[in-house]
Amino acid sequence: MVKKCVISIILLLIPLVSGYVNWVYETDLNTVCEMAKAENKLVLLYVYDEWTENADRILEDSKVSEYINSHFYAMKLYKFTSKAICEAYGIEKAPTVVFLDAYGEEIGRIEGFLNAEDFYNEMKETIEAREFREKLRDEAYEALTNADSLYAKGKYRESKEQYNIALNKFKQLGEKEKEEYCKSKISDADLKIQLDLLRYGLIIFVAVVAFFALIYYISAKK
Repeated sequence: MVKKCVISIILLLIPLVSGYVNWVYETDLNTVCEMAKAENKLVLLYVYDEWTENADRILEDSKVSEYINSHFYAMKLYKFTSKAICEAYGIEKAPTVVFLDAYGEEIGRIEGFLNAEDFYNEMKETIEAREFREKLRDEAYEALTNADSLYAKGKYRESKEQYNIALNKFKQLGEKEKEEYCKSKISDADLKIQLDLLRYGLIIFVAVVAFFALIYYISAKK
């Protein structure tokens, strides 16, 4: 009898051991975002109702739950008592999973039911796409900083190369304001390069004229 009870308890505990999302019980989204920011994590909003048991089971999958726990602060929100958040993010049905960055900006969502493998893959793709954008943004701003520094030092050719690198990356990011800034600075750099060429050309011309004038002067004295 005791043996059967022990076995029963173990069987009941298996789902908890195999997969368990560490839900955040803080109800204020801003606070959760601050928590995520402090640990360089994201925020996951899971909106459910009475008919989302299948989605609940998907989140108990060990692979899914481990990934969520590693990358997110996860909030479980009952649709009918979380109207403010649902309205803010346009959540109209359950189940819906919304992925946010640490500033509360949406970076992706999954609506409806998926099997565990598909859910995991979509979630992973969302994270990887965000990481790619972050890397791209870092590279864009690094190139822009280098370009501005080179331009300030009068190294216009080198600055133009860096502005072009930054421009291409900002185009991929869709940051129109930075695109226009880079285009403007590239035009300015082109103008500076042309002025430098004109200046150098004028210096060479004056030097050549002076040289021949000197030759003429020496010849005349003879």
